[in-house]
Amino acid sequence: MYTVTKGTLGAYECYTLADTDAGTTAVIVPEKGGMAVSLTKGGEEFCWLRHPNFEQPERPRCGVPICFPVCGPTPDEGNEFLGARYPMTVHGLLHSVPWHYDGEDTHDGASLTVAVHDDAETRKSYPFAFRVRVTYTLRGAKLCVAQTYENTGSEAMPFSFGFHPYFSITHVDNLVWDLRAENVRDAATGALTPFAGVDFPYDADQTTRHYAGVQSPMSFWDKGNGHRVTVAFDRHFTNAVLWQQGAERFVCMEPWNGYPGSLRGAHETLPAGESLHAEFTIEWDKA
Repeated sequence: MYTVTKGTLGAYECYTLADTDAGTTAVIVPEKGGMAVSLTKGGEEFCWLRHPNFEQPERPRCGVPICFPVCGPTPDEGNEFLGARYPMTVHGLLHSVPWHYDGEDTHDGASLTVAVHDDAETRKSYPFAFRVRVTYTLRGAKLCVAQTYENTGSEAMPFSFGFHPYFSITHVDNLVWDLRAENVRDAATGALTPFAGVDFPYDADQTTRHYAGVQSPMSFWDKGNGHRVTVAFDRHFTNAVLWQQGAERFVCMEPWNGYPGSLRGAHETLPAGESLHAEFTIEWDKA
């Protein structure tokens, strides 16, 4: 049986998607960047929330933030659009703004759709008219995240997109990785070196790895608690990031369409009036 239940999480309105037969749930918070914040099976949490960051209006560094129209940081000089320079925060515009409820369904899964569009504030950093819709559908212990990016303006729209999932772990040293890629990308210079396996972690305070030519799916197994998480994605997601921060009990395994600085070079471009559809899934279990 599939259900969608409206409730609250702290100061925010939320929606709990449930597959009661599978004993799984996913919680979506439209007001907090339209993101998922909880993924459970049998009452065990697989997602990770950072407190008090979640409760504050700043950029969420927890849950599953949505990156658009950039992934990662913007160059210090900003992005150039239509002959002018525009500043932009890390991971873009949509992770810190309220989205709105755009429908639900329980026919073939527990589904919730959220949406957001441009406004005067987004146009200070990104002078394009757009609409983004995301439909989350829970079936068993798998959450499908279907996205539609629309150019509602009169100019061709450059953009990239991605997701920044935070997963709860016992310790980064307990993780066994299954990830295949063509290259490792230097986040600062963009230089590529051949992929020779996941060498993670390498640093006591913070670890980041950027990969190009990533194959779907990618996954990890946590030897400490038996959790296994798999992220699968369609052809639009060609890059990925692994990130972990010090002693915090999370790891990020991120499917990206873009990469830092990609709006200066290789990026998606939507003609006026057109749209792009993409999908990725998160699947979780315990071995």
